Amino acid sequence: MNNKGQISLEYILFSTIIIVMLIFIAGTLLDENEKNIIIDSARMGAQEGADKNAYATYYNDTFNYYQSDYPRLLHPTDIDIINITLRENGEKRLILEIYAHSNTKLTYNEKYIISSRINYYTRRSITNTFKQKQNGIYYTPALSDNYEIECEDVRWI
Repeated sequence: MNNKGQISLEYILFSTIIIVMLIFIAGTLLDENEKNIIIDSARMGAQEGADKNAYATYYNDTFNYYQSDYPRLLHPTDIDIINITLRENGEKRLILEIYAHSNTKLTYNEKYIISSRINYYTRRSITNTFKQKQNGIYYTPALSDNYEIECEDVRWI
């Protein structure tokens, strides 16, 4: 031990390296935490969108449109959200891919309508989770603190 109160150069260098590493790790952890929150929020929103189809409750305009063109959607449809993946598309842009399954035989257009509803509720859930301003009437793109999030069409398995 140095009795003159001086700290050795090695100790200062070691402490500096540790502090720099901690700052780097903290930044990475915060970024990964935000992505985890996005995934969790997307899962809740996608499930809400799937549940809206399961209940088959719609606004009057939507009901009338479905009644004339897509009567199958007026009956409850069991939809399971299988998986949600997140991939980066640029520095601050993320793409969500939602995989769903239904035992009900649906046409391409019916799947597209259900996909749009699931994606809408997914984007809305993300935007509301991060308390961001609504970006257009369809929440496109969804916003988090540091990212813009787009949703691809639901992939049906």
